[in-house]
Amino acid sequence: ESNPAMALVGDEADSQHLLNEGRASLDGSDVENETKSSGDVLLTFKINNGFLYRCITTSAFGSLLLGFDLGIISGALIPLEDDLNLTRVQVEFVTSSIIFASIIGSLVAGVVADTLGRKIGLMMAAAIFFAGSLGMALSPNFDVLITWRVVTGIAVGMGLVICPIFCAELAPRRERGRLTSFNEMFINVGIPIAYLVGLTLRGIPNDWRWMLAAGAFPAMFLFVMTCLMPESPNYLLKQGKTAEARAIVERLVDESEDPQVKEAVVRQTLSEMKRDMNSNENMATWTEMFMAKENRAPLFIGLGFSILTQLPGIDSIIFYSVYTLSTYGVDEDLALKVTLAMGLLKLGFTILTAIFVDSGNVGRRLPVIVGGFVGVIAMGIMAVSAMYPHSATTEVLLIFGMLLFVSAFGLGYGPMCWLILAEIFQGPYRSKGMSLGSVVNRLGSFTIASTYLTLVSVLGFGGTFTLYMLIGIVSVSFAYAFVPDLTGKTMGV
Repeated sequence: ESNPAMALVGDEADSQHLLNEGRASLDGSDVENETKSSGDVLLTFKINNGFLYRCITTSAFGSLLLGFDLGIISGALIPLEDDLNLTRVQVEFVTSSIIFASIIGSLVAGVVADTLGRKIGLMMAAAIFFAGSLGMALSPNFDVLITWRVVTGIAVGMGLVICPIFCAELAPRRERGRLTSFNEMFINVGIPIAYLVGLTLRGIPNDWRWMLAAGAFPAMFLFVMTCLMPESPNYLLKQGKTAEARAIVERLVDESEDPQVKEAVVRQTLSEMKRDMNSNENMATWTEMFMAKENRAPLFIGLGFSILTQLPGIDSIIFYSVYTLSTYGVDEDLALKVTLAMGLLKLGFTILTAIFVDSGNVGRRLPVIVGGFVGVIAMGIMAVSAMYPHSATTEVLLIFGMLLFVSAFGLGYGPMCWLILAEIFQGPYRSKGMSLGSVVNRLGSFTIASTYLTLVSVLGFGGTFTLYMLIGIVSVSFAYAFVPDLTGKTMGV
């Protein structure tokens, strides 16, 4: 099955030249020449959906690993705490250690993606997550558990960086926003799957061990499917493997397309990739990442937005929803059902955003602003309800606020964070920019996960949610002032 999409070619004269010379061969110099003459005329072509979606879905499974761990630890936390006799601080550390370790994985991922390739990087992430899942399940005490949580976190960080890079580089421009948002979508697929696994296994002997061991299955699937997936054509071009890159781009165009149009699309796509790398085989150094004048704005916007998507408190809801509701007075069975509903709502709104993100009427900014604003309102509702003693009314308001907050995050910040990071950096800076963005994003997540129980013990639920609401106001204000909309445009600002 195929669908029409748009590919950028040169001006009208160049487009006619490309069509007339549709069967011409392409070498490195041809790519360079086409780079110099590209313009803004759009040429319609048919996408090979089967090949494209198989590749994108496989790579997005790397993000599912994070979603699965987010969901499974929520269900495993209470029996794990009882079995290992953990303190409040140890519970926070078990929850947040994987996030802190993912920072290491994020930094490693940029180097791996640039040196060994996107495909090898995903395979490494899958193998490490597989080993970490089994290690956590077999842990006899707190120290061993933390060690394997760190190992698993490295795999999570690698997947978070490499998946959106691969998606952004393979996807046709007019499909790029929707397909790159698969990264967040699969995080949200992993969360309800993990909740269901947790509900199914809850109550059996060693239930928390079986829950953590279940993470080995999606990791194994990712490894096998990645073996069958091609490498990113951008990476192949960087390695000087133009023929291999060309073969992959050709597979993106449906076989039913006119041969001359297909050749024009392939030539221009490769030329655009070459331009994206600034005709430079070498990626930017870390010094250039921070000092290059052309990268200052992307760095400020990318890193600022990355951390401000986390600090309004999304992980306090994802990790501690059962704890929060049951401590406030909500029945634990109802709390588990609310958690599952949150996962499904988050997934549903992420899919909704993915459908409309490439529309000129929606784009990137609108979901971010609307989602951020609604998130502030939702956190305010939670704060007000939690300031009063438990009652039927406050219980409903607290649950409603939680459901509204995760829905708003799924609509805006969740999918848009990774898409904006993947688009905002120019070619030589992209891998390291994604790594840095993931690092600060995970730092924000770690800050929330490692301090939530402590904040609640000091400020109470109402005070903690009020603090998150104020941070949310700062976050949406930053997005309104600085985040650009790159819908249908060349990557990089």
